[in-house]
Amino acid sequence: MTLPLSPDAQRACLLALGNAADAVGFAVPLAQYSQRQALHVIDAVIHAYERQQQQQSRALRGLPPLDDFEDSEIPF
Repeated sequence: MTLPLSPDAQRACLLALGNAADAVGFAVPLAQYSQRQALHVIDAVIHAYERQQQQQSRALRGLPPLDDFEDSEIPF
């Protein structure tokens, strides 16, 4: 079952999609994306959705929002 996206999640996903498509080039039709380009777009949208879900979950639990430092991949 697919759950509807909240307006904030929709905006986050659209922004990520736009940024990824801009990196590929808006003149390139989606059907002509290479596999690497298509996977980049998919990864960007999924990451934006997951980040928005984490933020929403933290807000519901009364926790402060994540900042970029907490979300980065630090090896220690």
